[in-house]
Amino acid sequence: MKIDAIFAGYLYAFHYDGEADNELDRLMDLWTNVRYVKLFAQQNNKADIETFVTNRLDDADEIQDAIDEISKNNNLLNTFFLPLNNDETGARILSLQKGKKKHNYLRLYAIRIDDNCFVITGGAIKMSLLMKDHPLTLKELEKLSWAKSYLQDNGVFDNDSFFEFLTENND
Repeated sequence: MKIDAIFAGYLYAFHYDGEADNELDRLMDLWTNVRYVKLFAQQNNKADIETFVTNRLDDADEIQDAIDEISKNNNLLNTFFLPLNNDETGARILSLQKGKKKHNYLRLYAIRIDDNCFVITGGAIKMSLLMKDHPLTLKELEKLSWAKSYLQDNGVFDNDSFFEFLTENND
């Protein structure tokens, strides 16, 4: 496993062993794959599959546009990624975050390293209010917890320790 730079210095993504791409690229490929989204809709008993697919493809475009804007202005990261739980508001050390746009069913999940520095751990199509109430979001919650522990176990607690970790472990 390694961590790939999306926008060096402020946005990164886990690249898990056995995966061809890092989590951001993997998710964007899935979310723009009509066959995948249609199967997802069928497996989740969506009544109007065609509308569901069209809306998720639009959601993926909106997420990609947000990422493109972040590439031009990294200060937007703090407005795109929000605390996963209200009790983490103001938490500074490796807080769990969700990246989303208003009225969008796609979520990117990340660990906030420091101001304007995030590592994407995964993402999902949101199908329930609480992450624990759907198998895919529950898996993403577990990945978030694992990633936070992994970073903590490797001495990451701010930008400096994160960049030192990347230098030592990401060759």
